[in-house]
Amino acid sequence: MEGLPSASLLKEILINYFNEIEGILGVAICDRNGFIIASESKQENEEESDEIIGALSAMLDSYIDRIKAEFGTSDSFFNITSTGDKKFVFSSMGPNSILTTVAKHSTTDIELKVYSEHIASKVELVLSTNEDVSPKIPEIIKALSKTRGGQLPNIAGEYSNKLILTGDYKVGKTSLIRRYIKNKFARDYISTIGVQISKKVVELSETTKMNFIIWDIGGQVQQMAPYRAKFYNGANAAFIVVDRTRSGSLSSVEKWFNDIKKSISRNIPMVIVGNKSDLVDEIVISEDELKEVAKQRGMHYIITSALTGENVNDAFLYIAYRVIEHL
Repeated sequence: MEGLPSASLLKEILINYFNEIEGILGVAICDRNGFIIASESKQENEEESDEIIGALSAMLDSYIDRIKAEFGTSDSFFNITSTGDKKFVFSSMGPNSILTTVAKHSTTDIELKVYSEHIASKVELVLSTNEDVSPKIPEIIKALSKTRGGQLPNIAGEYSNKLILTGDYKVGKTSLIRRYIKNKFARDYISTIGVQISKKVVELSETTKMNFIIWDIGGQVQQMAPYRAKFYNGANAAFIVVDRTRSGSLSSVEKWFNDIKKSISRNIPMVIVGNKSDLVDEIVISEDELKEVAKQRGMHYIITSALTGENVNDAFLYIAYRVIEHL
C-alpha cells in the first residue's frame, strides 16, 4: 500500500469505513484479477490481523473466477456470502477495483451494501488519480443504512419513481443527471429550457427494481413559473440542487422548497444537493451551512461533484430506498 501515490487517502477512507460499522473485521481493495492493492484490519493483535487478511485473501482466491463468470466486465456489482460466523462482501463500482469486506454475521445486510458501495465508489475515484476525494462518509449514507430495520428491499417487482430536480439555473442539475445516467461529464454549459426527462433502471435487490423517471426542470424562475406545477405533478421525490460556489443558490432553497410544497400536498422525500464540491478554491457554501438549512426543513443533504462523480450515485440511491419505504 505504501507504494501507491494515494496510499494515505485510501487508508483514511478504509479507517472511516471501520469506524462506521462495528461488525467489520477486515477489508481489502483488490484489482479485477484478485491482486490485493491495499488492506486494513480492525484487530489490534498482529497475529489476529494477519488471520483476517489471510481469510480475505483465501476468499478472493476461491471467488475471483466465480465473480468473473457471474459479473463479467460489468463495472458494478454487489454480493454477500455467509460462511460460518462471518459474512464476506464483494462490491465494485468501476473497472479498476473490488472492495472485499469480512464482517461479523450479526452485521446487517443493508449496512454492508450501502457502506461498501459508497466506499467502493470512493476507491474507484482515488485509483483514477483523483486526489480531491473526501474521505468523509456523508450523513445521508448513515441515514440510508438504517432503512427497513437493516434489511434489503424485499418487495418483489418493478416500481416507478418520478424524481424532480429543481434549483437555480447553472447549478449543475443536468450534469448530475448525465453523470448518473451515462457516467459522463460535459464542460460546455447549455441551459435547460422547460424540462428534460431521463430514465434509468436500478436494481435494489435481486427481486426489486426501481425505474427512475428523472425530470430536469429549468431554473429560470419567472419564465417557467406558470408551468412548474404541471412538471411537479406526480413526483415521488425531489432534489433541490445548490451550487456551492454561489452563495445566492443556498438562499434560493427556501423558494424551491416552498414551490414544491405548494404544488405537492403530500410529504415526499427531498434532499439538498450541494454540487460543484470539486471546485475547492471557489467554495463559499460550507457543509455546515448546508446541514443547517436542511435541518431547518426536515431534509437530508449531500455534497456532490458532477465532474468527478463523487457521491452522485449515493444521492440517487438514497431517494430510491426512501421511495420504496413509502410503498
